[in-house]
Amino acid sequence: MVWLRDAVLPDDGLPDDIYRLAVPIWCETNHEELAEKLGPEYACGFTYGLERGLILANLKPEWARALSHLPRIDYLEAHAEEDPLDWEDDAEKTVRAIPVTIPWREIKP
Repeated sequence: MVWLRDAVLPDDGLPDDIYRLAVPIWCETNHEELAEKLGPEYACGFTYGLERGLILANLKPEWARALSHLPRIDYLEAHAEEDPLDWEDDAEKTVRAIPVTIPWREIKP
């Protein structure tokens, strides 16, 4: 039996993948435009925050789930006319951009 907790990322590593691939998805722009608009350090800060958020969500999933409702409520109030499912779309794009693999190994009884 293979457990999802055994999933691993590609060899090049999470920080690089988040910086290169996830930042443009979630910020809806490329690195150059993001640096011009918010400064060159913004993408690094975003990457750091997402990494720590992933750690928190795994260590304390109930807390992270409850806390996530607050920005979601604010987002929906500020973007009532827009598609309220774009966070789900961004999450799906991120999953496809940074796939995980499950190492198939035999578990002995």
